[in-house]
Amino acid sequence: MRAIWGVAFLTVAVAASRQSGWTTAAKLPEPLQELQAAVLQGKIYTAGGFNTKDDVTVVAYRLDPRANHWDRIADLPEGRHHMPLVVLNDTLYAVGGFTTSGFQPVATLWAYDAGRDRWLDRAPLPEPRGAGGAAVVSGRIIVVGGYGVGRKLIDSVAIYDARRNTWRHAAPIPTLRDHLGAAEIDGMVYAAGGRPLRSSQNFDVLEAYDVAADRWKTLAPMPSHRGGLAAVALGGKLYTYGGEQPGGVFPNHERYDPKTDTWTTLAPLPTPRHGLGIVAFEGKIYTIGGGPAAGSAQTDVVEVYAP
Repeated sequence: MRAIWGVAFLTVAVAASRQSGWTTAAKLPEPLQELQAAVLQGKIYTAGGFNTKDDVTVVAYRLDPRANHWDRIADLPEGRHHMPLVVLNDTLYAVGGFTTSGFQPVATLWAYDAGRDRWLDRAPLPEPRGAGGAAVVSGRIIVVGGYGVGRKLIDSVAIYDARRNTWRHAAPIPTLRDHLGAAEIDGMVYAAGGRPLRSSQNFDVLEAYDVAADRWKTLAPMPSHRGGLAAVALGGKLYTYGGEQPGGVFPNHERYDPKTDTWTTLAPLPTPRHGLGIVAFEGKIYTIGGGPAAGSAQTDVVEVYAP
């Protein structure tokens, strides 16, 4: 019954997408889930994830959005999944994540040397952490949420200073959670959704971290409870996509306006999924790969939303 419902829903979603601002871009070179994405020098990068054999992969890819073409770049030093990607000072960073041995969190920080097509070690995080969120504010990487050794949820914020190659802790996140979405708007890191280890306990929480004041505040909750979602900022607003629950995946597409502290529900993802990569580029939002079914599933789809 669930599979039949899923096919029916997808058909409706794809049909609706033709008039909802959704288009497609070149597919990933292979289906992947639990990857993340970032934009560097006009190109979109992804790294790691699970492939169709459920193996943790070392692959990293680069999309030229204007040419609509993917290239493979240097492999990661080791396989990773649930690993945030961010760009700071014109450098791509891969932050923590889980290893090939399963969901074992690690503290690695890798910087991508685009000129020589290689990954370099940087100072490790203060503690191993995977399935967290990351954003860049005022020349620093801000890491929030996720869980560490022994599947213990992490409350502290970790802040990386690239000039000093050092980390420090900051004010703890009010709601402990993993599999959340995170993005920066006007010096604030917005932490959306997530769950306390189990997808049956998804949150609708939205909290914002003021980096300058080292203080959190609670904002209007999301219209839905979702973990395994992706979040991105565009035009001063926060957009959230997808997610997972025990019975399936979410098509949800919701936008938050910080000026009014309100949410708006928008045209759903044509391909509902969780564990997807997401970036904003030239006024559009790219949703990349992910899992089209709960748990282990992979897709190579890249769908693009133009507000």
